Amino acid sequence: MNNRSPSTAMPHPRKQAGALHFISIALLTLGVACAAVAQDTWPTRPLKLIAPFAPAGPLDVAARAISGKLADALGQPVVVENIAGAGGGVGMLRVSQSAGDGYTLGLGHVGSLTFGPLINPKIGFDTLKSFAPVTLLCDYANVLMVGASEPYANLTELIRAARENPGKIAYSSSGVGSSNHLSGELLAAMTGVKLTHVPTRGSAPAMIELVSGRVNFMFDVLLNSMPNLQAGKLRALAVTNNTGVARLPGVPPLSKSVAGYEVLGWVSLMAAPGTPPRVVERIHVEVEKIMKMPEVIAQYATVGFDVRTSTPAELQAMMKKDLELWGPIIKAAGIKAE
Repeated sequence: MNNRSPSTAMPHPRKQAGALHFISIALLTLGVACAAVAQDTWPTRPLKLIAPFAPAGPLDVAARAISGKLADALGQPVVVENIAGAGGGVGMLRVSQSAGDGYTLGLGHVGSLTFGPLINPKIGFDTLKSFAPVTLLCDYANVLMVGASEPYANLTELIRAARENPGKIAYSSSGVGSSNHLSGELLAAMTGVKLTHVPTRGSAPAMIELVSGRVNFMFDVLLNSMPNLQAGKLRALAVTNNTGVARLPGVPPLSKSVAGYEVLGWVSLMAAPGTPPRVVERIHVEVEKIMKMPEVIAQYATVGFDVRTSTPAELQAMMKKDLELWGPIIKAAGIKAE
């Protein structure tokens, strides 16, 4: 005879196991649902956009032209933080070391993500592995300029003078490994002439070298070049893209004189490594829309940037191609970190 009341009877082992299994499934389902809700609600706090140069420069302009509009699209502030140093390398190192949660972005460019790592392997990041590419934002050409008193009417005459006077034709740059330095190295390599490089500590002092007549020519971006070109202190002989520059009508692509020559600078939007693909895609979609806005296109044009976007995969492939292009040039020229 069983004297135990129903309230004190032990549950059947199979029923107990079934109940535990049901609870486990319920908890797992709840966890997945919560994770999905957490992802769907991203972002829940402000984002940081690192501009790896000082305020008021071209990359700072590029960052601030999109930050407010991206904030509107995402419903959270996007705070621009300027972290200058090492040609953009310091700021991009900070991006590479950030948590991959979608809250840290950075503006990489050809100098910080191509030239910098090739010249200084100890820079602290790997361009192809240390970031989550989002999209290309724009590209831009350098302008080859000579001083107003120089006798060269065109690039062919300048190259002829360099060939006839090895090492006597000099050009200035904003520093070893900069875009305007490597534009000159590529020109020397493709024409077989010997040029003298005069590095300085920035575009402004490099421009002073050129205007004063201490060097013969210089490459630089449109933003830095236009004031002296408009003032008649300098003359533009060529641009480094293959299509010409709208604000410099009549100035030919350098490739018209040196077949195959092209140097395109670019600016890209990068996320911290490990950023979830769906977050990268969300940012990519919103930035694609922003970069089509007429006011953004106009703001980029003021600093000589031509808007051009890409998929994350296309950006990754472009960076890989640039590393393969410039690696041999930098090695042959013996360029190393100072």
